[in-house]
Amino acid sequence: MFVLLHGFAQTPATWKPVADKLRASGYSVEVPNLYARLPECGTLEGLCDQVAELVTSCAQNASVVLAGYSMGGRVAAQTLVRHPDLPVAAVVLESAGFGPQDDAGRAALAARSAQWAERLRHEGVEPFMDWWETLPLFATQQSLPPQVRRAVRRERTSFDAEALARSLEGWGQQHQSLQSETLAALGRARDMGVSLTYVAGSLDRKYCALADRARDAGLSTVAVSGAGHNAHLEKPDRFAELLVQVANEAEVRA
Repeated sequence: MFVLLHGFAQTPATWKPVADKLRASGYSVEVPNLYARLPECGTLEGLCDQVAELVTSCAQNASVVLAGYSMGGRVAAQTLVRHPDLPVAAVVLESAGFGPQDDAGRAALAARSAQWAERLRHEGVEPFMDWWETLPLFATQQSLPPQVRRAVRRERTSFDAEALARSLEGWGQQHQSLQSETLAALGRARDMGVSLTYVAGSLDRKYCALADRARDAGLSTVAVSGAGHNAHLEKPDRFAELLVQVANEAEVRA
């Protein structure tokens, strides 16, 4: 079965096109709402522990593929850091950061998260998302069909500004382990037999560079042709095929 983790300002609905295809192929799919866990899991450590509990529960009945996009990918990676014996057959990290390179990087990430949180509280969600959607990271999403862009916008603006601000402060990259520690933990999981795949859109230069670091650390890497930062949104058919391929190679049966 699959456990899919969504990104910042997303809901489980972001995974629906992919999840539908996985279910049509016979797989069970669990897509937790991470923001529903915010009141009790205001820290990254707490959220990772909840994800570990969910994965462990699912693994009692089936082999598990854990996949996460962006923030969800960071949560998946950090969960492996905190829970090295996590009972997963495979992990797929989509456009996910590995944490700060050093203490100076951690401080810079903390300052950025604080700035974004303040902007949310001061301006509100809609003005924040007006700005957010202009970031180069999301430029490729302008070519999505209008109905898809409208759905993404509705999803992003459905949140309370305080909830998004708290997630930036509590779950941001500044709380991840150092990049070297994260990559080392992923390497140990690989040595224990866990299949590890890093996925980036071919048009996302920033995260293609992180894919190179993942490859150097021994992870399998995939560049989704013609996609930007959110490959599963922009190329859901290809992404679902990729997940099924990972499951097959890890001998996760439908």
